[in-house]
Amino acid sequence: MAKVLGPLYSIGVSGRIGDGYVMSSWRGIPYVRQFVMPANRHTKRREEVKALFARQNKRWASLKEDERQAWREFCKQRGILSPASGMFASYSFVAVDAGLPEPVLPPGSSKPFPQEISLRLEGKSLVVSWSPPRLASRSLRLASLLDLWMWSGRVSLCPHPRQLRHLVYVPLKDKSFVLKDIRPNRKYAFQARVILPDSNRSKFSSASLIVA
Repeated sequence: MAKVLGPLYSIGVSGRIGDGYVMSSWRGIPYVRQFVMPANRHTKRREEVKALFARQNKRWASLKEDERQAWREFCKQRGILSPASGMFASYSFVAVDAGLPEPVLPPGSSKPFPQEISLRLEGKSLVVSWSPPRLASRSLRLASLLDLWMWSGRVSLCPHPRQLRHLVYVPLKDKSFVLKDIRPNRKYAFQARVILPDSNRSKFSSASLIVA
């Protein structure tokens, strides 16, 4: 991979040039590499993603005009530049991944409070716990999930948001999650958010713990 400055006499360029080179950028640094045909362009995961995109496109087309307008207003109020159909698909993907019903309307203004999480060490296990959510109904609480992300590394390091990996979706009614086989002399950082059945998501709450 070669770094380039002013590719093709422009400020920036991306895409394939003929059958020889591909130009793109990584963290704002333009680069050029040789084009390589993928060994297997029809993997199972690729086909699943394509089918999911096709499904969401059909769902968007089947929405009523007032429902599509609600998504456009949702993007406009939050200063989101991406198309409303893309935001609709994004919320739908999260719902499918979490095993929840796919949304028709965007999240409402009444969001759950950011879920507070706490950590404690029990032997060689780490217990992640949270307080009961303040949701409108018991049935809504039972159907909601906690989206839990984790990072682990040396004590001297600070986790970057991009280093967090998705750990698990936990039912809110469980109130705790146990992570076994914790390694010593490590720092563990967690982020969690509430996902409601309509895919409405609260902001992340964070917690970290150093295991001696």
